[in-house]
Amino acid sequence: MDIFPSILRINLEGLSCYPIPIKTVILLLGIGIILTKCTQQQPVADNIDFEKEQAAIEAVIAKETESYYKQDFEAWKSTYLQSPAFRKFGYWEGYPEKVVSYLGFESLATEKKKQFDNNETLWQGSTEERTNENFRISNDMAWYTFEQNSYEKDTRKFLGKSMETRILEKQNGEWKIAYLGFHYYPMPVENN
Repeated sequence: MDIFPSILRINLEGLSCYPIPIKTVILLLGIGIILTKCTQQQPVADNIDFEKEQAAIEAVIAKETESYYKQDFEAWKSTYLQSPAFRKFGYWEGYPEKVVSYLGFESLATEKKKQFDNNETLWQGSTEERTNENFRISNDMAWYTFEQNSYEKDTRKFLGKSMETRILEKQNGEWKIAYLGFHYYPMPVENN
């Protein structure tokens, strides 16, 4: 009884064969499997309701700003990623040190709690207008850049203009500010 059908019989005369080390074979097979898996697991673009997510992000930013100027610590705090991963970097000529940075949310929360308790928040009751807005939104992360003009609410006196960035992460379905960055333009010199 012929175990191998004739179709599989090959005349090997004249062919040379070199032994391949088993490690090389395993390595090549492993690379092939990894490459196959990589091409099979390409991220699928999820359908994101951009307008809905943009509105949710704008609401978080508005809540953060409003609660900040009202000095409502708990409402303000609820808009942030309360994690060591949080970052804040900013520049304003009104700061004695000009540049501020916070690595982790706890140090910022401690400072703001004291500031609110002592009623030391500048520009209370101001209004902010945002322009040149840009949103990039994915499932669990977004970034938002804008220019912001701040005015006294009643007199419309110009208080300052800034370029701002927010990076947000979704936690339990809600957007939280994970990064806050700002740079205030120098104020024009007033002629008296």
